[in-house]
Amino acid sequence: MNTKHLLPCIIDPIPSCAVWGGIFTGIDAMQGAPLSIRTWGFYASGLWLYHASICPMEAIHGRRSALHNVVAGGVMGYVGVSTGRLGVPFVNPYYLYNFRNPAIIGGAVYGALGGALAMLGGKSI
Repeated sequence: MNTKHLLPCIIDPIPSCAVWGGIFTGIDAMQGAPLSIRTWGFYASGLWLYHASICPMEAIHGRRSALHNVVAGGVMGYVGVSTGRLGVPFVNPYYLYNFRNPAIIGGAVYGALGGALAMLGGKSI
């Protein structure tokens, strides 16, 4: 297992996560939510955790794959929906809450989003 790239893989996403956390916080503010450091921290740390969870999978397999993004997005989506911190996009709430565990659908949606964005970025399966 090659672990030489783990430290840069954990440190390199910090600037982009900080910027995108600010962009998402600004979008929240335009929708009427108050500006707060806590909101920015939630978005920035979530993005960083997503990137940090992909790194060990790439180190174990020795290559980049969109499936790593699917797994990372799915796990984060499941945990976020099950704890009530994330909603499920693109799914009708009336349809969603007919299921016993809507977090499973949240994990599937966020995993699919992560995989789609990875493939748009040029990663192969």
